[in-house]
Amino acid sequence: MTTKPPKARKCKACPCVFVPSRPMQSVCSHKCASAQSKPTNKPLKSNKRDDIQAPDAHIIDGDERFVVQDDDRHAARASRQLVSAQETRELVALVGVAALVSTDAPSCTAIVKECAIRHEGYRRLVASMRCCWCGREGRSNHAHENEGKGMGLKLDDRRAMPLCVDDMGQHGCHYAFDQYSLIDGGRDAHVELGRAMAAATRQFIRDAGQWPKDLPLWKDVPD
Repeated sequence: MTTKPPKARKCKACPCVFVPSRPMQSVCSHKCASAQSKPTNKPLKSNKRDDIQAPDAHIIDGDERFVVQDDDRHAARASRQLVSAQETRELVALVGVAALVSTDAPSCTAIVKECAIRHEGYRRLVASMRCCWCGREGRSNHAHENEGKGMGLKLDDRRAMPLCVDDMGQHGCHYAFDQYSLIDGGRDAHVELGRAMAAATRQFIRDAGQWPKDLPLWKDVPD
């Protein structure tokens, strides 16, 4: 069986005629094959900042000063901090330290915090007592006085009395005391009432011999 020789073809990239060495060959040489390849029409993406910035450059503190090496970046930051410190020193020398410190008297008096004692045993003891206002049993909790309360201020656990809690959709004495609605007279009247009820509670516990041994006596309770 004889094989037919390949027929001559016309090159698609140039006007010459050639005999292909393989069945699918359409160009006469490698140069023609390179010339036949279609160039891409998509432009290369470029970043304007990349055009002016070195590949390993950095931006310092949001400004546009580019440096290439890490050592240069640290040196530039240290230089700016030194300049800022020098400017601050010159300002202090110019106006004086006294001008930077306010000498105005405070517009309100300072609140002196008491050394509040927290004692869980005393709180449980007070909560086990009947309500000192309405006499209700089994529904009391440890209620602090209203004098000196505030954000970040804690009252001593010995400044408290047993007051009943809310029950069955009805407010208890503790809620009414905190809302200054237990008696007439507003806040001032409830401050006096709370002070008296707390003192009576401390006296009752002392007389009953139930005062905790590790809890110091309050200043108004005689030895």
